[in-house]
Amino acid sequence: MNYRLIRFPGAMVACIVLACVAGCPITLTPDDGDNVNDNVVANENENENDNTAPDPNDNDGGVGDVGPTLQGLDIDKSMILPFTVQAAYNDDTMFFHMSWEGDRGDTHDYFRYTDGAWQREGGVRRDGQATLDQDECRGSTGVNSTIYESRVTFMLDDPNGPNAVQGFLEFGCTLTCHDNSRTMPTWCHEDGDVHKYLPDDVPGRLDLWHHRLGRANPIGLSDDQWVGQRTGDEGDGGGGSRHGDDGTGPYATAATGDDGSPQWVFDPATTDGSYAFPFEELFISPLRTFVDETAADLGPNAPNPVGIDYADAVAMGYEPSEGDTVPRRRLRQTEGSRGDITAAGTTFTPSAGDPLFGRWDSNIQRALDTGNGDDTALADGNVYNIAFAVHTGMVTVRDHYVSFAYTVSLGGGDADIQAVQIAGSGAGALPDFSDSSQFPVTEIDLFLPGIASYEFLIGENKNLGVEYIDPETGSLIDQSHTGATFLKDLGLGCRDCHTASGSVETFNPPKPGGFFAETMEHLVPLRGGVNTPTPVPAE
Repeated sequence: MNYRLIRFPGAMVACIVLACVAGCPITLTPDDGDNVNDNVVANENENENDNTAPDPNDNDGGVGDVGPTLQGLDIDKSMILPFTVQAAYNDDTMFFHMSWEGDRGDTHDYFRYTDGAWQREGGVRRDGQATLDQDECRGSTGVNSTIYESRVTFMLDDPNGPNAVQGFLEFGCTLTCHDNSRTMPTWCHEDGDVHKYLPDDVPGRLDLWHHRLGRANPIGLSDDQWVGQRTGDEGDGGGGSRHGDDGTGPYATAATGDDGSPQWVFDPATTDGSYAFPFEELFISPLRTFVDETAADLGPNAPNPVGIDYADAVAMGYEPSEGDTVPRRRLRQTEGSRGDITAAGTTFTPSAGDPLFGRWDSNIQRALDTGNGDDTALADGNVYNIAFAVHTGMVTVRDHYVSFAYTVSLGGGDADIQAVQIAGSGAGALPDFSDSSQFPVTEIDLFLPGIASYEFLIGENKNLGVEYIDPETGSLIDQSHTGATFLKDLGLGCRDCHTASGSVETFNPPKPGGFFAETMEHLVPLRGGVNTPTPVPAE
């Protein structure tokens, strides 16, 4: 399996933005791996489940001698991503500050006019590889390019609350990752968009704080979601249980007309006369996003460019030109429980000489107790469980960085992360997180998870006799997790035996009985680790 390598970040913009299949216009609505009700027709009340994958036999574009551009694919991508977190709270509001280095990632997916027709640009990098390979099982085979936003997320659990999830502190986000999840070994494209969910024997609900750096951050917002058990309305073999909270999310997804035209283009009254921007300016144009009328005055760059109906633009005299590009998502004000989290104060600082790579400082805020049952209520004197993830380098699904589960205390005693109580109320006055003497910095190494699943951790695959093979070498992938009995019988967790990086000399297991069992930095590459083909079940 040969990857087409486009190093990002670090490459010049002109090298990143490549036309993929000239002369093959298509109208695709592939799943973007993000599972958030991108149901093709713009859904003004969209909630969750991004089930928009195309027919796997739709090969009208993204194939042939050229194939898609796999932006972000870097064979030398580090296994470890250094990450820091600080936390604070006042009388009624919680504040998190998270920081890491990565790509700017404030672009997602677009429509581009080429050879007289509109086509979709952007999508899941592994779908791009499936397109190159014409492998209908491993993903969508009609992808033109793999432009994808960066994100930072964490799942929050109250071990003493009504939605407590037993085992989350021990397993972390692996509790929600399964062998049949999207791009995992036993998943096939025809199974549908299987995403995060809790096992049938694990009740409860995880609160997911989801900071989207392309589909929410430009208007100063985040996204509020939850993860639970799979429910019956998601179809045989499809779906999971990562859902948006009740209400309206921070973006809507464009429909396409009968001629493949996008639902919206830029309102020229808000862009000095432009209805679109040139595709070659994708990563540098100030018009990478547009909003509806509810969000025109939101965010640090307000007033924002507005998206208007395509038909209205045509009536105003718009005729698309070669390379015209417009966003597929239109950002908007959130409503209801899904709009509980804001992102005031978030910044991206480019590295010297590279505007597409630098340091993200994500600041997100939410009421301690929103009063909504789909949120984890926070209170002074308590300790909570938390696990982080970062999507960077235009990747998603199992290619994003994750952490073990940690603890965060709001004045509740010993914990990995100490939230500092400050005076006042509301989210208007942000803590000065640059003052590390007042707000302690917790350093965490995130790691790429490979195909580590809940079933693997508890030894279920070994018990079922499932074997995986490496598609490139034909060799078997070891499916035996020797720590399974410690997890199931002794109540130990991942951190009791593993570190993300480091050495045995620095290892201090959180629980008695824990022991050093090698770093994730060493182990994960042995099991479908860094940008490698997905292992598949042996026949």
